[in-house]
Amino acid sequence: MAKRPLLSGVKQAGLLTAIPFVLLTGPVLGYYLGTAADRRWSIGPWGMGVGIVLGLIASAKVTIQTIRQAGELERDV
Repeated sequence: MAKRPLLSGVKQAGLLTAIPFVLLTGPVLGYYLGTAADRRWSIGPWGMGVGIVLGLIASAKVTIQTIRQAGELERDV
């Protein structure tokens, strides 16, 4: 019977450990895609800036979803 809370805690820790990687990946990917757009269409720093902002927004959205999912795991125990 004690395995259920332990398993839930491990799942929750795994979810919450992924947050820093998600927060890093979004803006980095946005930077590279934005830089590629700048080179392709010669739009200056706008592609990079928009890519970073969109990456931050996407990362924040995924982070909020992950925190909510971890909270649901805690309530289920």
